[in-house]
Amino acid sequence: MKILNILTIAGLGIICSTRLTAQNVTINIDALNVNQTMEGFGTSLRVFNDPHVIGGTTSAPITAGLIISTAQEDTILNLLYNELGLTRVRPATGEDGPIEDPNDNNDPDSTDLSQFDFSWKKMDAHIDYISRVIPRGVDTYFPSTIEIESWMTTSNPEEYAEWAFAIIKRWKDQGYELPYYAIMNEPGYIRGGIWPGTYIRDCIKLLGPKLDTAGISTKIVIPDDLNADEAYTRSQIIMADTVAQKYVGALAYHLYGGSNTNKTAMMQLGQQYNVPVWMTEYSRSNAFDWGNQIHDVIANYNVSAVDHMWGFFGAQETNGTQFISLNFTGTNYTGYTINKQYYVTGQYSRHVKPGSQRIDATSSNIDVRVTAYKDGTDIVIVVINNHSNPQTVDFAINGLNNLSTLKAVRTSQTENWAILPDITVANDSFTTTLTANSITTFYSEPLTTSVQDFSDKSPSFIIYPNPSTNQLNIRLNELQAVTATLLITDINGKIVRQESVQSTDMKVEKNYSLSGLPDGTYFISIEANGTRTTQKIILTR
Repeated sequence: MKILNILTIAGLGIICSTRLTAQNVTINIDALNVNQTMEGFGTSLRVFNDPHVIGGTTSAPITAGLIISTAQEDTILNLLYNELGLTRVRPATGEDGPIEDPNDNNDPDSTDLSQFDFSWKKMDAHIDYISRVIPRGVDTYFPSTIEIESWMTTSNPEEYAEWAFAIIKRWKDQGYELPYYAIMNEPGYIRGGIWPGTYIRDCIKLLGPKLDTAGISTKIVIPDDLNADEAYTRSQIIMADTVAQKYVGALAYHLYGGSNTNKTAMMQLGQQYNVPVWMTEYSRSNAFDWGNQIHDVIANYNVSAVDHMWGFFGAQETNGTQFISLNFTGTNYTGYTINKQYYVTGQYSRHVKPGSQRIDATSSNIDVRVTAYKDGTDIVIVVINNHSNPQTVDFAINGLNNLSTLKAVRTSQTENWAILPDITVANDSFTTTLTANSITTFYSEPLTTSVQDFSDKSPSFIIYPNPSTNQLNIRLNELQAVTATLLITDINGKIVRQESVQSTDMKVEKNYSLSGLPDGTYFISIEANGTRTTQKIILTR
């Protein structure tokens, strides 16, 4: 793995001390107060040989794309998914020529697929990309259409529903049922046309039953809009409709302008309907500004997933939109450059895993910003020091037992994922000094058992059906004859069900009632043998 080539060993820089001074920053972490459940980090996608990646034209006449080998592509994929730990992909489609033009016929209930073109970057190249990154850990992918067909209007939502269903079915027929489908990209931005919330609502009400009839569980992401202002305007209309609401799997917005007031409104809307809120597109030319942006949406607005603009893009883009710049001469690939945004994001994405829960964390200094997360008995603490000088910080942790040592890694103006000396935790507290203008991640490692008992004891389980209505089957495997704890939490981290499960034969199958729980997204966790495994379940009736 290339990770060994890019990690820096830093023997100095974090200074541990037990001495308390009046000037120290105080950070308090409370693992008993749980907020949102995290769903990962990702990027939007243009496929490698899309001419747009190297500044070419994507509409007629289409120019040549990047010439790059499969092995060279694999190197980039390994960097993004194996090493950076991204788990989400948002294919950007719909700007590469029509999929259905002209309209196949005037009957939206009769689809002539011979009139649809899914070739190359219109759709099939994205499906191929997903087939390569799922083995690398990607579990969430959702195409977002930049422009729907030019002949579609607000007066014919039936035609949009037919078209969107054909796209979703194409993924299904190629072997990949979409977990999510974004209704469209930025319906509040003139580039793809202005589409009102009433139109999107009606499209979903028509599309949803088509998915039900086909036995497809794909949930809809809405509205994937320009900013929180535009997103809230449309989302409140859609979520107020009981039919449309049940097909929605996430609320999403970008950060191009907009107000903090409506970021709060989006958070509250998600809480009201128990659906997660995602930030699905943005970038900053300054990597540490981007790091602060990640902190802001997670800590202040309960966003559970954060997606950067591009994972890779041509080196002609110099404003921070991509984690990895693809270098080229003419159309020939010549190598890559890893940008600072990659390392800053990794302070989160490599350690804050899907299923972990954000816990309360407060700082006495507004320029020392902290978020903390727990996953069973493990903890991750991410701290940004925005000061131009070092800051000594006293940490106090409540609600996690048996913490004795924390690992630490730092990205600063001069370092990338620098490995720091272990931190000793005594009496649930420690003191350390943060380098100026840096972001540091502290994390615990799972407890290793003795050699005689070294087998993997992580609890594994299967849940079905998913989505579910009122009854859920849970099959638990390999509990090693111990008592496990089954937890169901809502999207805000609130425990709504909890019980103990005793295993005597290493295998348990339970029929579990979800009656009394409102529709929405939930997380089912099994805690056993000192580890925790989490899966997501959609409840819809």
